[in-house]
Amino acid sequence: MAVEIVWHLHSCIELIAGGKSLLIDPHDGGSLGVGFTPPTAKPDYILVTHEHYDHNAVNLFSAKGGRGPLIIREREGSFELPPFRVKGVKLPHDEFEGRLRGFVVAYKITVEGLSLAHLSDLGRPLRDQEAREFGSVDIVFAPVGGVYTLPPSKVIDVVDMLDAKIIIPIHYWLPGVQLPLEPLDVFINHARNFKVLQLEDNRVVIDKHDLPGERTILVLQPPGRRRS
Repeated sequence: MAVEIVWHLHSCIELIAGGKSLLIDPHDGGSLGVGFTPPTAKPDYILVTHEHYDHNAVNLFSAKGGRGPLIIREREGSFELPPFRVKGVKLPHDEFEGRLRGFVVAYKITVEGLSLAHLSDLGRPLRDQEAREFGSVDIVFAPVGGVYTLPPSKVIDVVDMLDAKIIIPIHYWLPGVQLPLEPLDVFINHARNFKVLQLEDNRVVIDKHDLPGERTILVLQPPGRRRS
């Protein structure tokens, strides 16, 4: 029993388990820069953390079998999308308690014995009460590009609060991305106590028994680009 994790660039993550696909924060490709394409997923469910243009391209997913995916937008509290159990936690998109960019709803997802947290565009370190809302998690999808999110130097503080074993970086600059984000290396330089594993492509399958003994950053490759 395992979960397949697919990175579709930027903040778009797909989780596949129990024959179902859950897609988080789809973009339309063009909102990132010239030459990027939308996610290739065929989701059963879509979670939107907030309504910014590079996170909410749900209109791209046509109905399959007469029925499109179930779309959940910024939903707080606990709910189920079988086999996924989800908890939405409202967080500020900036360091000014939402006064600059508003709020996001980050999601904790539990499936196949694993707990995973997608932190959306978290704008500042977590407060103690917010961390308690999540509890301990195994895998964190963390925005590490700064500028619109918390600084790369503060991401590790959040990971420590959640006691996560694995970080999968999202929302950072890549060649061709027109958003003024920091590249991944800036974050890596602040994570010297973490093991860094560069994976071969944009997907990985993780079983709860595969969780590493030491804290690890898993770097997924952009879709269509295999690591040489």
